[in-house]
Amino acid sequence: MKKYLLLALFALPMLASAQTNETEALTKRMAELERALRLQTLTTQAIRQDNYDLACKAQKEATDATHKADVVDLEWQSTMSYAQICRYSRAVAPKETPSWLSPTVGSHFEPAGVYFEKN
Repeated sequence: MKKYLLLALFALPMLASAQTNETEALTKRMAELERALRLQTLTTQAIRQDNYDLACKAQKEATDATHKADVVDLEWQSTMSYAQICRYSRAVAPKETPSWLSPTVGSHFEPAGVYFEKN
């Protein structure tokens, strides 16, 4: 009988430790899911305001949080949303031409050796 009591006394702390580790892991997953939810809300608001750059960045962070939470059902969906939002963000982004590619009228030297004459 003493053997079983002694065995139980040694086994209980090990079981409690396993329970604590599992609780910590679940707490971390919940924190990542909450973060993903907040970022997903930010993404939605940014899209409604036509701010696709912000939406792309927020969705990227939300996708990372979903992957860290290790929820298989959400990972694929989040990754696809990220790809679609960022693709659209690049499509509607203004095409900014660098200043050195936009020749200006003048008598000074222009980029790539192009000269313009004033009429």
